[in-house]
Amino acid sequence: MSLREVVFSQRTALDLFNFYLEWNEKNQHRSMRQVLELLGSLISSNPDQSISREIKLVMCERLVLIVSHQASQPLVKPAFKSLEYFLGKKIISADDLLYIHSDHQNGTITRPELESKAALDQLISESFDWMNLPDVAPAAGKFLVTLFKELRNTAARPEPGLEDHTILWQKWIRKSLSRNPDSLENVKNYLFPPLFKLDRVGSIAFLEDLNRQSPMTDLQSQELDAHFLLHLAAIEAGKKAGLVEELSRLTRTQFESS
Repeated sequence: MSLREVVFSQRTALDLFNFYLEWNEKNQHRSMRQVLELLGSLISSNPDQSISREIKLVMCERLVLIVSHQASQPLVKPAFKSLEYFLGKKIISADDLLYIHSDHQNGTITRPELESKAALDQLISESFDWMNLPDVAPAAGKFLVTLFKELRNTAARPEPGLEDHTILWQKWIRKSLSRNPDSLENVKNYLFPPLFKLDRVGSIAFLEDLNRQSPMTDLQSQELDAHFLLHLAAIEAGKKAGLVEELSRLTRTQFESS
């Protein structure tokens, strides 16, 4: 086997991946980030696309199992960091994660669009569960922001049955808060700041929709409380990020031009 074949082999990539997962929390040196960068390069520039696809499949499977509470909890932070990096660099897609997640569920859904929606709801719900832990919340929040941005960017080709992305953001965050009200502070500190910083366009749409939407009548009392908590926390974080002022200017401009 040539040196090139060894470098681009599945074993080399997965050894690096497992090394990162096992050692990232023990060695917080910035060089650990370079392991992810090297992995991304080995996948995206691999001369054999079948090997590249297999590497991504194995990695996604392990990461989804960790995030969905089916594997070792001490690995959850590096798992979220890996997901954030690979999603942000377009090395893997949201569809890759949903495919793996759907494959590990034992439901009876047979329509692809409903299966995708159910897998998406479940993956985000499981990710939000980690927001309750202060040490994991920053990594989980950045992953969720990256996933939200990926989903917004694909909104031009929405799947049947999927709602507008800002409505989905509200629903996912509200459900998370209704299950775990104690996670409000972590959502405010570790989800909204990176969301409002990295995806200002989507965030303004989110705040705009949240401002004009009164709580839905079909919400249960627990979800209604969560809706108010979400509204207050989002407005507070939006003010700190300068988005509320930006939204006010846009609203005035639209009013004056109408």
